Amino acid sequence: MALAGLKPHHRVALGVSGGPDSMALCVLAADWKISGLESAGKESGFIDGLLAIIVDHGLRAESQEEAHMVRERVSEMGITCEIACCEWKDGKPEQGNLQEAAREMRYEMFHKVCIEQQFGILLLAHHADDQICQENEQKWVEDPSNRSPLFVRNRIRMSLQKFSSSVFSSEVQSLISACRRTRAYVDKKCSNLLQEAVTVMGQGYAVIDLKTLNPSKVEDICLAKFIANVTQYISQRQRPIRGNTSKLLLRYMRTSPCKTSLTAAGCYLCPAPGSRGTKILVCCSVNCPLPSKVELFYSGSSAEEKCAIPYDLKEIMENAKTSSNLSSADASDVHFLNIASGSVLDEAKRLNIISESTYRSVLTLREEETNRFKFKPDVTPDYRPKYAIESVGTSHNQCLRPGQMGFFMNRFFISWKPCKEHVCREFTQEATSSNGGLVVEALDYKCRFCSLGHDMVAEIRHMVESDWLYLAELSKSQNVKKSDPDNAVSSTATEQALDKASSCLDYARVSAFRVLQLLKPIPVAARRSLPVLVDSQGLLLSIPSVSFKHCPCLEIEAKFQPRVPLGGGHSSFI
Repeated sequence: MALAGLKPHHRVALGVSGGPDSMALCVLAADWKISGLESAGKESGFIDGLLAIIVDHGLRAESQEEAHMVRERVSEMGITCEIACCEWKDGKPEQGNLQEAAREMRYEMFHKVCIEQQFGILLLAHHADDQICQENEQKWVEDPSNRSPLFVRNRIRMSLQKFSSSVFSSEVQSLISACRRTRAYVDKKCSNLLQEAVTVMGQGYAVIDLKTLNPSKVEDICLAKFIANVTQYISQRQRPIRGNTSKLLLRYMRTSPCKTSLTAAGCYLCPAPGSRGTKILVCCSVNCPLPSKVELFYSGSSAEEKCAIPYDLKEIMENAKTSSNLSSADASDVHFLNIASGSVLDEAKRLNIISESTYRSVLTLREEETNRFKFKPDVTPDYRPKYAIESVGTSHNQCLRPGQMGFFMNRFFISWKPCKEHVCREFTQEATSSNGGLVVEALDYKCRFCSLGHDMVAEIRHMVESDWLYLAELSKSQNVKKSDPDNAVSSTATEQALDKASSCLDYARVSAFRVLQLLKPIPVAARRSLPVLVDSQGLLLSIPSVSFKHCPCLEIEAKFQPRVPLGGGHSSFI
């Protein structure tokens, strides 16, 4: 827990399947909490700040019964439990993609419950053997799919049982420890590089200073982790960046000065204007698959808590960084820093971390698994993971109402406060007194928001080129003309309504002119990912991140506040 920066007073969620690994995690986490907090569990019967999330995938007939049985066992430890039931809207996944689909759904449910219950940390457990639970006489459930040879990890686990000698196990653990020392060193160096060479802008993009970064002096493994962290933060896509995408980003970062653009990992990378290639912009790409578009909450203290990043998350990350600085090895103790993943076994044998016997055993396992797929025909899976379908550019925009707040693309926190009637009235009085005979160009013009008030509904989407053109036209518009003394048709009430509409249009013109000046220095690629609110007719109402609004009554704000902070995401400790 210290390695992860966690202390007993922190709010921690546990992913619990009921298997031996997660049940051992529950035992250890409960003991850790109780030992560190004197009052933990004494008043309510449950341990403060500890939540077990049990996901019922609904893929087996007995899954519901198992979930309730696991809840009873975990509750007996004094841990609050919540069962999250999965809904397969497109039908249950096919057998060949079962574990991948279940894993994706499981993480989605973990994410949802953690947000609702305000837990910024989720712990998951993986184990080498089952003796932790055995020594504590802790019961667990066995998922029959874990014994199926259809899945790779099951086959590997069963094959490893053939090499259960103490020498083999000890040497494999030594190899794992050596790899983890490499990872700790990489994480530490990457954290330092992020702090020194990256500037995050309030409009949702990052600037990488290549002079400070000095890519030619950074090891491939560290540079790959660095750019992965930046792109994951800007796009808020937390899936690992591997294979060809990782190699593509690495080659791009190695080219200095930067002269070209690149779209990868949910981001658009390009040279920063005026930097002569010494700086790289990392912007969220509007054409790449991204997280769910909008998560909405109604206003109130509970909603604000749900939308806010847990207050202790930064503290936890700082604690972990401090612990890493104290415990991580220096470069001289890191064995695999400049070794490709495919050559780790060879290097481990050369360094006598593993013996010839263990080396041959692992190669045999790898060869057996490789041969399974060597002549396997291509199969197009019926299941398509959710993250590969939706993108910012989809037309299924979601709506926001006064009194609501939420996240747009997991990146921008947007809030729309209910309007106060006196705001528009006060503005109208000021505009009338300073502009004398200001009237609207056409008698049928009405401010959309003034007309609808609390019944207003706005669609949220990303900014497009037509928005820029609209702002330019609006900033040049003239809505003033001389009043006609012979026109006695309008009543006093109508004139007041027209004054109100006129003042809003004039306000919008001034707001558009000002916001154009603010948008000009923002790179076009970054502007495209800004959240924009439009009405049902497509009229631009607000670009809240740069404070443009069509009417003074619109109290809409947007702040770049990504769900997962820079350098956050998944970490592994042992």
